[in-house]
Amino acid sequence: MKPAFTASRTSIKLRGKAVAGAEDRQLKITGFDQDALCRSSVLCIGAGGLISHIAPTLVRKGIGRITLLDGDVVEASNLNRQRFYTKDIGKSKALALAENLKPECIATTVIRGIGFRVEEAIARGIDLQCSVVVCGVDNNPARVLASRYFRFQGTPVIFTGVSRDGDCGYVFVQETCGPCICCIYPDLANDDRYPCPGTPAIADILQAVGSLAVYAVDTLLMRRVRTWNYRRISLSDGSGDGASVIKYRPGCQMFSFPATEWWDRIHMREPELQVEHGEKEYPGDARILSELDAN
Repeated sequence: MKPAFTASRTSIKLRGKAVAGAEDRQLKITGFDQDALCRSSVLCIGAGGLISHIAPTLVRKGIGRITLLDGDVVEASNLNRQRFYTKDIGKSKALALAENLKPECIATTVIRGIGFRVEEAIARGIDLQCSVVVCGVDNNPARVLASRYFRFQGTPVIFTGVSRDGDCGYVFVQETCGPCICCIYPDLANDDRYPCPGTPAIADILQAVGSLAVYAVDTLLMRRVRTWNYRRISLSDGSGDGASVIKYRPGCQMFSFPATEWWDRIHMREPELQVEHGEKEYPGDARILSELDAN
């Protein structure tokens, strides 16, 4: 019999409990494949605002395994929008979210919480194999690393972000080949900024973006239809909403070096490469790029 709980100071592993009949209604959705979902695994980079509105839905659908990566701790200011409670203040976000997800499971989902940033997890050689990655962090260096690292691994990545004013957000699906996150936001590769503590944040835009991200996960794991790889949404102005198919950007230098060189540089822990970029062909929303806050 497998243990339902294993833990250390930096990681935790839990197992959900199956609830008979809990999945009945979603089985009626065209293209939904419960077996495919139960065989699949999702890695969530971050365990803050966006992932707090993505991970609970994934476990309620019955995902086979979910792994949460985050090096931060819970603060009181997180409670207005993240899946934490007063009991969690001061705890690792990854470990606390893993514990809070367990009661929401409808299947024997394996839940892993790892209290490291993605950079640290890669450097330590932690097993990050999965079916799909969801990137819900609030900084561009981690987005760039995720784009490069998981492209080399042959794993699709769903990128998410919201503007600082809490009005708009985006979801971009980076498949195993084709356009990458820098094909739409070329300035990302040179942006080494981290958000300042105390930036504005609210739950409503996180819920809207989270729903699109969860749907994108389904389309990568089963036969639910998706005709876009980029979605944007604005709460205040519907004219800012839309869906697009972003194509490979000629001259995008995210992967201009051989894959083996990227791999060597990642594992040697060298500083991020500074690459040149051209003009954007797709404007997107300048607020999302310049004022990101995913937590």
